Amino acid sequence: MKLVPTFACLCLLTLTLACSDEEKVPDPEVAQQIEQSADRQEPAVHAVVPVKYSPEDQILVDQAPEGMVFIKGGCFVMGNDATQEDEKPEHEVCLDDFYLGKYEVTQAEWIKVIGFSPAKFSGDNYPVEQINFYDVQKFIKKTDGACRLPTEAEWEYAAKGGAESRYYWGNMMDGSYAWFEDNSEASSHPVGQKLPNQFGLYDMKGNVWEWVEDWYEPLYSAKNKNNPVGPAVGEHKVIRGGAFDSSAGALRISNRTWLHPKNRVYSKVSTYGGIINEIFNYVGFRCAKSIPSEKPIPKDS
Repeated sequence: MKLVPTFACLCLLTLTLACSDEEKVPDPEVAQQIEQSADRQEPAVHAVVPVKYSPEDQILVDQAPEGMVFIKGGCFVMGNDATQEDEKPEHEVCLDDFYLGKYEVTQAEWIKVIGFSPAKFSGDNYPVEQINFYDVQKFIKKTDGACRLPTEAEWEYAAKGGAESRYYWGNMMDGSYAWFEDNSEASSHPVGQKLPNQFGLYDMKGNVWEWVEDWYEPLYSAKNKNNPVGPAVGEHKVIRGGAFDSSAGALRISNRTWLHPKNRVYSKVSTYGGIINEIFNYVGFRCAKSIPSEKPIPKDS
């Protein structure tokens, strides 16, 4: 039997490893996200690809109100037939363009409008929580049209970012993107510390739950396909996104639950939505804004 010299074997091994490393080099956008995540000491397992915009849409991107990002409208499949009953049936929804807050509304923003923060975890850049739906409506009224709640369809569409997976980064939980029970140390955190989704939105999963505009219905009904707004009346409002004390499963994109609009602190064990904290209501929100139908005008015109 002919033996290959040791030196030749080592050269072959070195060459093989070098080729393998070259094949694994990510594109610059992916590399940047991984580097940012490494700074947080939580290496990203999955990286999202930011949405690309046409020159016409870029005008709307550039004209986004401060603290908001442009969400390019479109059609998507809302809901999930493979999970909880109230996430069924899957159905197609089509939405117009809109703007959505890059972050959950912070305590500093809340105090500027309302005057004080009821949150348990205090900090200017922490999301406001311990607020009910009607508290949010008071905030919205005082912004004079600069803020509204997203509809449930808008929220889910924005959270998906075009993804077809369990989370907007893939099907496995990745703490680089969300604060949840395994990494939050039982506290909310300042907004924007985790990686964003495809639209550039932060904390769409975890940190605090988020109020949306729709009344809750236990099954999606045959609603209007275009820009649906949910039932005209109801008993509870929908909350989305999960919180820092939620399990990984509760952070899936299609998960939804409900809360009475008057409740700030609420104890509930639900058939579909799991458990809302028995003492504290870690629910906040983010602002949305509709886009006028007129053709956008470039800033340098």
